[in-house]
Amino acid sequence: SLIDFRGLECLNEESGHPVSHAIQEPMSLDDNVFLASDCDQQLLINIRFQQTVKLHSISVKALSPENAPKSLKLFINPINIGFDEAEAQGGAQTVDLSPEQVLEGAVVPLKFVKFQSVNTLAIFVGGNYGDSDKTIIHSLRFYGCPRDGCDMKDWEKVKKSGCCD
Repeated sequence: SLIDFRGLECLNEESGHPVSHAIQEPMSLDDNVFLASDCDQQLLINIRFQQTVKLHSISVKALSPENAPKSLKLFINPINIGFDEAEAQGGAQTVDLSPEQVLEGAVVPLKFVKFQSVNTLAIFVGGNYGDSDKTIIHSLRFYGCPRDGCDMKDWEKVKKSGCCD
């Protein structure tokens, strides 16, 4: 895995359901283990990679449509971003998710040209489909490759395997 789990944090996570449950295998494969928000529906997930990566896709899975995130606002290499900044700023890309995409854990393409040199990634979840107080994510996966080791001849294989998860 290219994710540095020591640099993994989530603001407003419920203590019994931390972000590691959605990202680390085998926990992310267990439907009884998930990331959940605590006080309200917002989450701010900060991910640090072990080396600079190129990301091309992301996948979010949530088994409960009313608690599933509506969208993700992605910030590349942010410095000390909080909820106020995440809400006010535009981010590198906002990924709108349909209930079907989240239920299936569909792989959603990113604007690859913007994600060529990612050391850290902040993901802001502003709301969910049911407007409930709790947002739940069962699995969060990233697809891409190390920036310095990405051979474009192998791109189709990388797209299918997702070497950043």
